[in-house]
Amino acid sequence: MTNHLAGRRLAAVAVVGTLAIATLGACAPGSASDAVTIRVLAVEGPETDALAAEAANFAAESGIEVEVDKVARDVWGQRKVAELAQDAGTYDVVFLGGGDDAVWMLENAHVQDLTSYLGEDVIADVVNNELFTTSDGAFVGAPQYYNFPVTYYRADLFGDPEEQAAFEARYGHELAAPTTFDELVEVATFFNRPDEGLYGTCLGGVNWSVFLDDTYFVYGQGANFGDLETGELTLDTPEHVKAFEYISALTSLQAPGWEALSFFDCDNQMKAGSVAIYQNWLYAWNLLSAEMGDQIAIAPPAGVSTHLGAMLATIPEAAPNPDAAGEFIAWMLTDEFQLAQVGLTGNLPVLQSQQDSDAFAEALPELEMLKSVASELSYLHTTWSGELGSGVSEAIAKVTSGELTPAEAASWLQNEKFAGRKAVE
Repeated sequence: MTNHLAGRRLAAVAVVGTLAIATLGACAPGSASDAVTIRVLAVEGPETDALAAEAANFAAESGIEVEVDKVARDVWGQRKVAELAQDAGTYDVVFLGGGDDAVWMLENAHVQDLTSYLGEDVIADVVNNELFTTSDGAFVGAPQYYNFPVTYYRADLFGDPEEQAAFEARYGHELAAPTTFDELVEVATFFNRPDEGLYGTCLGGVNWSVFLDDTYFVYGQGANFGDLETGELTLDTPEHVKAFEYISALTSLQAPGWEALSFFDCDNQMKAGSVAIYQNWLYAWNLLSAEMGDQIAIAPPAGVSTHLGAMLATIPEAAPNPDAAGEFIAWMLTDEFQLAQVGLTGNLPVLQSQQDSDAFAEALPELEMLKSVASELSYLHTTWSGELGSGVSEAIAKVTSGELTPAEAASWLQNEKFAGRKAVE
């Protein structure tokens, strides 16, 4: 299956990072796949580390040597465009950001249909497989894992009888993990005690981090950044205005200097005991729970939907070794790899059969709760995530500085910053 690029603003998918390259794999003598080497393009991070570590097992079993290039996000952005828009032919597998690149992948990228490599039964078993299937039925991106925002909160504070009584007296309902954004603001307001060194919440202020927080509030209201049916941008809807209002409210309930923080810094504030509740990605649970124990708890995110996090494995049209690449992606979906990945990352496995498995439940105690989120995931309904994210971050800065109201900022985005633009370009 080949999709052709519209040709505009190809570099908009890039974001900032630093470069690292890892090479793994060993060819098994006598294998039917002797002397075949595949190159895999992936962004650096714990999930890619897990993939690279386990790729040695695949190489030993298959005889296919695997070279995993773990690169920074800016380098990744450039290379994935070269491979999937310009047919560079360097890589056999290219990973795309499921939350940001999916529509670009479906509409514009030069990628191959994975059906013949995976089989229809396996594809049918992939949770949310319809999200990665083109209008003519080609399954073009296989998720390596599912990661998404969740709520982290101080279990010791929420479980304190005095805090519970004071909260109920003030707000008229019990103190619990919030299910709506209004409840989140209430909880953060209640626990915001700067004189005690405790702040209500933490939002990352740097460009990419604050944009991810914005998607959390937009998706949580059942909205998006574009309308795929009409192709129009939807940046000034009531949901976008409300998202800016929530961000404005919550930024007043956190430590000074938040503008320079990312969600990694928020993790550190939580561990230091200076944050009562915040939203971050599932990846942080292993880190936080290991250090904080019973002091911290995890819950589904507030709202009706949330941001899909997954790296999608694609095979470029110009891949030198597509059959070997297909074998690699098929292995990536097996119980063998998915179970190892759960142990290494704490992320949710991608097959329904795995999410329903006792073995996976034993490896991931939060499995039932996380399954409830997996069916509520959404991704960006535009093809130019990098540029859009930068613009949204600029609009948020205008709101938090007082230059524009939330309604004015949403109108500025739609009618000035991106005037005349389409969601799918």
